[in-house]
Amino acid sequence: MATLQRRHRFYGHLFLLSLGVMVLIAFPYPVRRISVFCSEVLILMLTIELGRPLRPRQHKRHWYDNSYRLIGLAAFSFQLLWLLSSVNWRFTSGVPVLGLIAMFVFWSLKRLLYCLSCEKVISAKVISGAVAGYLLLGITGGLFFSVLETVAPGSFVSTVRDHQSLALQVFAANPSDVSTWMLDLSRIYYFAFVSLTTVGYGDIVPTTPTAQMASVALSISGPLYLALVMGLLISRYTIQSENQQDQNPTDGD
Repeated sequence: MATLQRRHRFYGHLFLLSLGVMVLIAFPYPVRRISVFCSEVLILMLTIELGRPLRPRQHKRHWYDNSYRLIGLAAFSFQLLWLLSSVNWRFTSGVPVLGLIAMFVFWSLKRLLYCLSCEKVISAKVISGAVAGYLLLGITGGLFFSVLETVAPGSFVSTVRDHQSLALQVFAANPSDVSTWMLDLSRIYYFAFVSLTTVGYGDIVPTTPTAQMASVALSISGPLYLALVMGLLISRYTIQSENQQDQNPTDGD
């Protein structure tokens, strides 16, 4: 019962934090910059909560639990280094973030789906956890695209603004001293969610092969996640309804 309650609290916290990141991105600049640091908190929370033993009657962490935590801490550390890096160091700090974020997020989604599969009753908390996983996929996709844009400037351009870069440098007089967290990356996050939902408005386009393949991967991941979660929740809800009918049989007369 304690494990179930902790898992449900995690669903709620993950949903609120993911929703908070999206709300902050919608705020005017420079308030929206806080969302980047909130994504750091998101990675740290996933590392702590999903790094616990997940299997029933498992009291000690196995090597894959510890490996997950190590990758999460490494992703947190390198992302923080990337945020504080200037132009001259963005490539050095950004390249490890690309690999670590991709590996950590998909491993996190796998563990989150396992937690959802352990649920026997579909409640509001469980649904919030499923929705939070979808929001998490879009937020981390935006983070991945943001790192890619700083590593290879011009990977994403706006077609309605004469193909200008999406990262706005605040102190253009001395761009070498501008830290990554001072950039306005909200348009890249917007493009990530557009790709995730496979809408494709066409106002932002990836221009490099790496950015194009990353966009395709995110576009595939969105419907795939929805298909897995919907199938999981529907099957659990069907079993839940059948159990309720068995416990409360109707009179056939």
